[in-house]
Amino acid sequence: MEAKKDRVTQHEFRHDRHTVSLLTDHLVFSPKYRGKVLLGEVAEAAEEIIRETCNELDIVVIDMAVNIDHVHLFIK
Repeated sequence: MEAKKDRVTQHEFRHDRHTVSLLTDHLVFSPKYRGKVLLGEVAEAAEEIIRETCNELDIVVIDMAVNIDHVHLFIK
């Protein structure tokens, strides 16, 4: 299988009344002092809260990785 994610298609753009855009962000969150607390149920709860919040704000989560001491979030 070949990955064809290099090209942006027309339907991926966000069309508003006066603008056309494609905005993405890579965010990294970490607990205070980079504590190693994102394990098991805490990691699952953090991921669920982030996904629910993004849904409420009409943010598309492209990719998310919950590590032991930080969270990577790639959104559109």
